[in-house]
Amino acid sequence: MRLDRPVRAYERWLTRIPWVYGTAVLGYDTWPSDDRSYEIATLRNYRSLMPLAHDARKPMFDLRAADGALGSTQKYVQTCYQEFRDLAQAIMDRLENTAV
Repeated sequence: MRLDRPVRAYERWLTRIPWVYGTAVLGYDTWPSDDRSYEIATLRNYRSLMPLAHDARKPMFDLRAADGALGSTQKYVQTCYQEFRDLAQAIMDRLENTAV
């Protein structure tokens, strides 16, 4: 993600995903590529947090200063935590709406 939009390198994939999901997963013959009704979230690429999380053997959103997440990296960890929390909440909301 770059500010509020994905970088151009990922834009092509993000526009293709709804079509692939509609045709390959849902089994429709055609699916509009702009239909994002099944999209839950778009997460950033947290590549700078992944090595720290791997070494600490904990999730990216649970890194602390002792794990090497210092200064601006700690703010990045907080952003990661918020985005994953929002994703989990969105999944829970969808599950509650589909429960019978």
